[in-house]
Amino acid sequence: MRFMSKLSALGVAATLAGCAAGPSPEVDAGKFSTVHTVTVVYPGKAVYAGGAASMPLLVPGGGLLGAAIAGAVTGAANASVSKAPATFDDLVTAKLGDTKLNRQFTDGIEAALRTHGYVVSEVDASAPGLPKFTRDDHNLLHASGPAYRDSDAVLVISVSPQYVAPGPLNSYARMVVGEIVMFKGDTHESVLRQRVYWQKFSDPYSYGTFASLLNDLPHAISGLDESVMAQVGLFDKSLDATQR
Repeated sequence: MRFMSKLSALGVAATLAGCAAGPSPEVDAGKFSTVHTVTVVYPGKAVYAGGAASMPLLVPGGGLLGAAIAGAVTGAANASVSKAPATFDDLVTAKLGDTKLNRQFTDGIEAALRTHGYVVSEVDASAPGLPKFTRDDHNLLHASGPAYRDSDAVLVISVSPQYVAPGPLNSYARMVVGEIVMFKGDTHESVLRQRVYWQKFSDPYSYGTFASLLNDLPHAISGLDESVMAQVGLFDKSLDATQR
């Protein structure tokens, strides 16, 4: 994808050690400046992924939005672990119910947009007239289809909270991956892409075994939710950077 201007090079939301890094969005400055109204697509219930690096994980982006984007890919990933008693998300839901993480996260993103002067509305992924969202070979979101006329831009949230053990000798640690992308309503060009990649090892939310993670599930998920919500502040700073 071509960008006429970038505020900074691509980066991650944190290093492998979990230290915070400055926001590093890809921004088409000229086109972004024409956006005044934004439709946020609510991603639906958060889907928690978990397992060793060699195991299949759920495709980032759960709920209605994940279904709209991933489709058969998500089904294939889940089918590959169908012999297990349940997916990690099933276990979280059985123990904790709906954590409301995506509701809180979306509210935070919308509040940041409003603070920066945007008029914000919200729809879910089943709303008529939305672009078609697909992923490329690098797992990046793109939009296509007829022009969207209800706002200047459509913002898509696709963030996956996970517990992952990178290798057989590694602990299970928090990981947040995904992206927040704003597409122009008429052309579907990406005018802001905030990638998310965050990991934290060797902290009170790290677990030597999957069993110990499950035994401490409420505490473990609270730490993961905290990590996800921290991305709202990074998005807010990204918006600050676009207005300098």
